[in-house]
Amino acid sequence: MGWEVRAWKRADAPELLRMLREWAELEGGPRPSCEEGPPLGGFAVASWGFSTWRGCDLRLGELWVPPPLRDQGLQELLLRGVAQVAVAAGCAQLRVEVSGGPSWDLPSMGATDMGATEGWVGVTFEGAALRELARPPPTP
Repeated sequence: MGWEVRAWKRADAPELLRMLREWAELEGGPRPSCEEGPPLGGFAVASWGFSTWRGCDLRLGELWVPPPLRDQGLQELLLRGVAQVAVAAGCAQLRVEVSGGPSWDLPSMGATDMGATEGWVGVTFEGAALRELARPPPTP
């Protein structure tokens, strides 16, 4: 099957939700319900950001290809599609914040590990830690 990378369409919603359900099941998250639709090979979710040093950037936070379709080049195809959106928008960088896998060798594709080169640390606050961080600091 030939694959294309494109922005989602409203008609993709049922199939996209099916993949989200599969992903949530594998990751142990909540399982959304939906009706079946035409097959999709995967999805990528990116958001716009801004670096004070580099300007506009695009941040890839999620990229999912169902296990039976992996190792066919779809992850790279989606990554390249997101990169095309970033270049077309004039972004200075594409930040990738996805978990690794057997077919992910991002440094070999030209990615820079910011932790290794600039000492950046990727962290997340969630649940009780997020709520605690959001509390006002104690008064002196």
